Amino acid sequence: PMDVGTSHTSVGTTAVTVLSSHHGRLRRAQRLIEKRDLQAAKRNSTPVASYNQRGELNWKYTFADIVYITDSTKTREITSWAIPGAGLDVPKRLITNEMELAHKAARQRNKARLDSWTSHTVIVVDQSGSMRRTDMAGGATRSDAVWLTLALDFVAKHLVSGQSTDSDVVSVVSMNASGVVLIDRMPHDWKLFNYVIDLLRSQEPCFEGNYIPALDKAEELLCLNMSGSCALTLFFLSDGRPSDPPPPRTDTGNPNWSAGPMSERIDRVCSRFGRRLSIVAVGFGGLGEDFSVLQALAKRPIQFGSSGHFHAATLDAEALSQAFSSLTSSLNMTRTELSREGGSALRSVRDVQREARDRVEDLGLTQAWLVYNGMNSWTPMIRLAWSTARKDWDILPPLAPGAVSVALKKAYFGEGAERLVRKFREVDAEGEFVGPALVAKEGRFMEDLVPGQGQMVYSFHRRFCDTQARAQKLAEVFNEKLSKLPSFIPGVTPTIAFLECAVYVVRDVNVGEIGVLVEKQLDPRAYKKWNDNAGFVDGQDAMAEQLPGAKTALAIIEESDDEETDNSEESSESEHATRADPDISVADIPQAFSHFTYRYTKRRLLVCDLQGVLSVSDSGSSKFEFTDPVIHFCSRTGQRSVFGRTDRGKAGVSDFFRSHKCSALCRMINRTWIRKVGQEQRMQHVIGAEDGRQGALSGISNLAL
Repeated sequence: PMDVGTSHTSVGTTAVTVLSSHHGRLRRAQRLIEKRDLQAAKRNSTPVASYNQRGELNWKYTFADIVYITDSTKTREITSWAIPGAGLDVPKRLITNEMELAHKAARQRNKARLDSWTSHTVIVVDQSGSMRRTDMAGGATRSDAVWLTLALDFVAKHLVSGQSTDSDVVSVVSMNASGVVLIDRMPHDWKLFNYVIDLLRSQEPCFEGNYIPALDKAEELLCLNMSGSCALTLFFLSDGRPSDPPPPRTDTGNPNWSAGPMSERIDRVCSRFGRRLSIVAVGFGGLGEDFSVLQALAKRPIQFGSSGHFHAATLDAEALSQAFSSLTSSLNMTRTELSREGGSALRSVRDVQREARDRVEDLGLTQAWLVYNGMNSWTPMIRLAWSTARKDWDILPPLAPGAVSVALKKAYFGEGAERLVRKFREVDAEGEFVGPALVAKEGRFMEDLVPGQGQMVYSFHRRFCDTQARAQKLAEVFNEKLSKLPSFIPGVTPTIAFLECAVYVVRDVNVGEIGVLVEKQLDPRAYKKWNDNAGFVDGQDAMAEQLPGAKTALAIIEESDDEETDNSEESSESEHATRADPDISVADIPQAFSHFTYRYTKRRLLVCDLQGVLSVSDSGSSKFEFTDPVIHFCSRTGQRSVFGRTDRGKAGVSDFFRSHKCSALCRMINRTWIRKVGQEQRMQHVIGAEDGRQGALSGISNLAL
C-alpha cells in the first residue's frame, strides 16, 4: 500500500480500496430517511440559519452524518443529504518543517518565474445538487468519490511515482450556480493532497450546474501563464447536462442552445494554446444521462490542434480512476513533447494565433494574409528544391505561370509535435491567387528561430526534405512490390506517395531574407493519422469501408521478434502456386508499409507517423498522400536522433511492433513471391545516415532520386 498519512497511518493506493471498505456507509445508504430521523435531528442538534439561492431563510440540522434542510418555519423538510466525507477516514499527510519550507519556496518561485512551470492542470469539478446523491460504492456521495479519487489517484499517485513535482501547478474550480476557484495555482506536493482532503470533508454540493461560469474561470486560470514551455490540461467533470440560464432572445426550445457559447470559450483557449493544451471531459453519471454537450466540447479542440477526449465514467470509483488516468496520459505526452532531447530542459512553443481547420475556404486576399513581393523588384521570388545529388538547393520556377509574389496566412491551422502549418498561396500581378492551394511549415519552438539569420538556416528545412525524400524512395519500392501481387487492382488498390516539398525565398521588411518550406495542401477535413512515432496504430477497425474489389484481410498474424535470414523473407516461385490469393485490405496498406521499411532496410530504419489523406483522383484512382513522416533509425554506432528529435531509434521501433499486428499483406510484401524487386538499391536508403547528424541533414548520400 501507498503511505499517504502520518508515520502511524497508511491507506490503500486508490479510491476504489477506500470506498469499498466502508460498509457502514452502504447500510446507511440503504436505510430510508424517515420523518422520525428529522424529528431526532431537531431534538438533538442546534439549527443553523441557511439561505437558498434566492436569499430565502432555511434552517439546517446536522445529525448522524445526515444534513436536513427545513423551511423558515422549521416545520417542512426541503431536502436532506449525507455530510461530505462522512465515514471516509482518509488521513492527511504529516507536513514537516522541511516540506513546509519547500512548499513556500515553490510558490514564490512559481509566482516570480512563470517559465519555471512544467505544467498547469485546471480541474473543474461539478458541485451541483445532484452530486449529493449517495449512489456510489460504500454509500458515498458522488462528490465524495470525486474528491477522494482526485486526492489518491491523481495527487498522491503522481507524487509517489515521481510523475509530478512542485514545478507542476494545479488549480481546482467548483462548478454549480457559479464558478469558484477552490485551489489557485498550488504546487503539486503533499500540501495539495491535504487541501483536497479538506475539500472532501467540507464541500457541500448545491444549486444548479452551470458550465459557462466555470469555463470562464478555467480560461482565466489557463491564461495566467502564457509561457510556451508549460503543458496545459483542462479536466472538466460533470454528472449531467448544463443548467445555464439562456440569455434574452435565445431559442429556449433548443435543449442544446448552450453548446454555442461553450464552444466559443473552448475555441478561444484552443486558438491560444494549440497542441500544448489537452482537454479531458468526463461524464460522471448513471446510464441514460445526456452528455451530448460535454461530448461536443471534447470534439472541438482537434480543430485547433489541441487534444480532446471524452470519457463516460459510470458510477463507480474504478471508472472515475480511469478518467483521471487519461488526464495523466495527456499531461505526460505534452510534457514529453516540450522537453529537449534527454529531458534536461523545456522548450518554449512559439506564441502564435491558430484558426479552426473547419473554417470557410479563403477565396482571395484579405487582411488575414501577409503578402511578400519577392526578393527585389526584378526577382519576383525564388523557389528552391533540395538536390540530394549535389547536396545543395536547385532553383525552380514558380508553380503557376505569372506568379510574382506569395501570401502567407497570419493564423496557423495545423500543429504537430515539431511543426506549425499555415496556408500559403502564389499571387499574380493583379493580386489574385494562382496555382494550387499550398501550406507553409515552420518550426514550432522558439529555438527553431535563429535571430538575425532568417529561416534559411533552419536545420528543419533540410531535415524535413531529407526525411520525406527517403520515405518517398521507400514508397516507390513498396508500390512496385504491391503491384506485383495478384490481388492488386490498378487504379483501385491505393498506392503510397509522400508530398514533394520546396522552399520559397522572399524578403521580409522586418527580418530580411526568409525561406518558407512549402508543399501541397491536403484536405484538412479528411486528414488523419494511420500510425504515429510512439506506437499508436490505426486503421484495422477504423476503415471498415473497403474500396471496390477489396475485402477484409485474412487472419491477423502476430509479429515475431526472431531474426530471419534473407532467404526466409522471400519464398520460391513455386510457393506462389500453392498459396491462396488474399485480397488487399485498404486499412492494412499504411501499416504494411511501415513494417516493410524495417524489413527492407534489414532492420536499420522504420518509417512511421503516417499522416495525410486517402485521395481519389478525377479518373477514380486512389492513393495515400502522406507528409511529415518520422524515421526511427537503429544506429550501430550509438548515435541518437539521427533524423531529428522525433527519431526515437530502437525504442520507437519497439513501440511500433508492440502494437502492430501483422496482416496478410505484411506477409505477402515481405515474404512471398516478390523476389528481386528493389534488391540492388536495398541498402542505399541508409547510406550516409551513420555519418553523423549532418549526413541526415545534408541530403540522401549516393541515392539517385
